[in-house]
Amino acid sequence: MRGRGLCRRLLAQPPRLLFREAQLKAAIEKLARKNSVRIEGPPGVGKTTLARMAAASLGRVTYVAGFACRTYNCLRARIDFSALNIIDDYGLILRDNSVVKLVESIPWKVVVTHPGLYARELDSLPSVHMPPYTFQEIRQILLERVQRLSLTVDAGVIDECAREAAEHSGSIRLALLLLYERVT
Repeated sequence: MRGRGLCRRLLAQPPRLLFREAQLKAAIEKLARKNSVRIEGPPGVGKTTLARMAAASLGRVTYVAGFACRTYNCLRARIDFSALNIIDDYGLILRDNSVVKLVESIPWKVVVTHPGLYARELDSLPSVHMPPYTFQEIRQILLERVQRLSLTVDAGVIDECAREAAEHSGSIRLALLLLYERVT
């Protein structure tokens, strides 16, 4: 398994969200009571995965990627007011008053944000914070991924990838991409 297929499999949503159990429980509890929630944290710390996992058992879910759907017309066309709506990468949406009002009017939503792309209009939403992963957490996630995908990878390579990702960002996505570079 090499090339693009390996990259996709490494980056695919895992069956379990390791080291985010408390955040997942908090999000599920809020959403189960039909409350909306904001999931915030830096890139690559599991925000989108948390949103999808928290919503998985709650009925119909509409997912809107902010990087791909950046305007009022696009958002309006994709939002389903009778479903749970996940608005991912909210900071990348071109927000004017009509977009803000539209998002505020969604009765049941998960809004995924990055700290550097903050939006005051989300202050009233309960928040679930996702911190950067530590070296040990990244290392364990890489080990789990390597074992689950039956990859042969030297422990030193896993440690290198985990250390570099922990030092630079705490991003599991960065660690997985580093691992991909080293095994292909």
